[in-house]
Amino acid sequence: MNPTFKQRFRCLEFGVHFKESDRLNRFVEGLIELARIEAGEMQLRRHWSSVEEIITTALARAAPLTRQHQIHIDSEKDLPVIRVDSRAVSEVIYTLIDNAAKYAPGGTLIRISAQRADDVTLLFAVEDKGPGIPPPLRERVFDKFFRAISDGDTGGQRPAGTGMGLAIAKGIVEAHDGRIRVADATQGRGAHFEFTLPIGDDEAIETEQATMPVVPLEERVS
Repeated sequence: MNPTFKQRFRCLEFGVHFKESDRLNRFVEGLIELARIEAGEMQLRRHWSSVEEIITTALARAAPLTRQHQIHIDSEKDLPVIRVDSRAVSEVIYTLIDNAAKYAPGGTLIRISAQRADDVTLLFAVEDKGPGIPPPLRERVFDKFFRAISDGDTGGQRPAGTGMGLAIAKGIVEAHDGRIRVADATQGRGAHFEFTLPIGDDEAIETEQATMPVVPLEERVS
């Protein structure tokens, strides 16, 4: 074997092993997070945060995934600050953007929105122009390891991922006393994920034994 070719092959082999090792680590971390969610042993660190900062953090992390897509942010003016674990909520938005980027064709629009649902609740949404999710599968997509393309046979190629991201996102939202669901797309075709969060008040304790401990974003599973 040519020495130069052999060296390149070894570098490629090392890269493959590193990638698979990283994927395995993220898979194990996801299992641990899901176990904490199911056991009710997670912990939120709530503080007052701006919606803009939460969305910006998620978009910055998702930037490598959305280079081939158009991103539009539609945030209602004068939204109040919200008392949440900002890193955990940013993780939810990142997961929904990641999901949209996987299923929606390149060049199409991914829309992120935030608005008041009522006087005490905010509504967040991420919508894409992909194949969408049929109504019979809309509850199941939040089950751990469920993959809409393969398990539900909606057609199309199976994207990369662990099948745990949406389950973790649901756990985070519900730990904040919010709700997450798949709704009808606002413009026909595509998937529309939305979740609600209470704005919060000053009487709640700073740390609550209700949800997941904060994990650095780069260690989370999508």
